[in-house]
Amino acid sequence: MVMTDTKTHDVIMIGAGPTSLAAAVYTAREDIDTLILEKSIIGGLAAITDKVDNYPGFPEGIEGME
Repeated sequence: MVMTDTKTHDVIMIGAGPTSLAAAVYTAREDIDTLILEKSIIGGLAAITDKVDNYPGFPEGIEGME
């Protein structure tokens, strides 16, 4: 499948794992136009894990799919 996007973005994240999603939170806060590309599920491997520690905004950790 070929997708075309002629819009210019300031930042492009490859993969939607925890690191990319956390970085996207910070770029969005600064009003930076960000595109996230993911070929699988949002959250990457963190989506199927029991607990993610040190995720921004969740000092006690967060469950993968949460």
